[in-house]
Amino acid sequence: MPMPTPTPPPFAATAPAGAAKASVRYLDLLSRAAAHVEANLDAALDADLLARQAAMSRHHFHRVFHAYFGLTVGGYVTWRRLRRACELLAARRSTPVLEAAQAVGFESAQALAKAMRRELGTTPTAVRDGGEPAWARFFAQRHIPDGNGATAEADMRPLQPRWVEAPALDALTTTGRGMTQGTMMRAAQQAFGELWPALLAGGLAAQVTHTIATMPEEPQGPEDADCRILVGALFGHSLPDGHGKPTQPPVALDGSLAWWHLPAGRYAVFTHTGPYTGLHTMWKAIYRHWLPATGYATRDVPGFDLYLDDPRSTPEARLRTHLYLPLQ
Repeated sequence: MPMPTPTPPPFAATAPAGAAKASVRYLDLLSRAAAHVEANLDAALDADLLARQAAMSRHHFHRVFHAYFGLTVGGYVTWRRLRRACELLAARRSTPVLEAAQAVGFESAQALAKAMRRELGTTPTAVRDGGEPAWARFFAQRHIPDGNGATAEADMRPLQPRWVEAPALDALTTTGRGMTQGTMMRAAQQAFGELWPALLAGGLAAQVTHTIATMPEEPQGPEDADCRILVGALFGHSLPDGHGKPTQPPVALDGSLAWWHLPAGRYAVFTHTGPYTGLHTMWKAIYRHWLPATGYATRDVPGFDLYLDDPRSTPEARLRTHLYLPLQ
């Protein structure tokens, strides 16, 4: 059954026969989370709480939110708190900095001052004592989503996934950390540099059916040193053709080696051809355009990339990657 074509094109989707469309209104749901932020700037605003306000799974709320707002959840909360603090300070020059700080969720005047210096290049005292609120220019620009990503998305071919019912799988993974200049390439290389020697040492390399990667958390900025990427190996089952029985061979779990469980379920699978640096743009297009247009709801597990080609012997322009989005 064909699904509605998003506006504007070219992001299309075709659903499997008999698939029911979930009535998910992503803009309305995200608006609930944004309204909760606005009404509770002086309270703890945990990302998991906001995901519940939006009635979305915690894994995908962060991605959808970032795709729409052009900011991480944490970045958006900070943005709204600083704007409200500036409005309070500029409206009444007698407002104590501590009072304004606590009104928007900062524990102290020092914490507000630190955030304002970092994000605005100014101080609470300067905003309170100033004339023309020059700080407003920062907020006028901050809402603009990253234009480079939008341009790249516009050049993409229509997104037409296929549907896969996958069994429960266990991936042997290693962990890399740290986003550098907006990419996780260095962290991925770090993780693969640990995974393959471990597979060779354990005599498991010949048993690997696929290598995959996932990011359990949304990066909190282009230089997020704590952001993780898990790279892993699957054994026994071939996801693209559905053949074989999943296995979990015995292995000593040294270093960051660990088993990551992927529950059984349905996936929308998108194909990316080209350098791995383009995967982030395709994921953003999926969350910004394809998912809202089709109305499907995601499961509360992260999606992952499945690599089909060996980058040592395949030109970058011909590298094929499957992007697995878990759906209800």
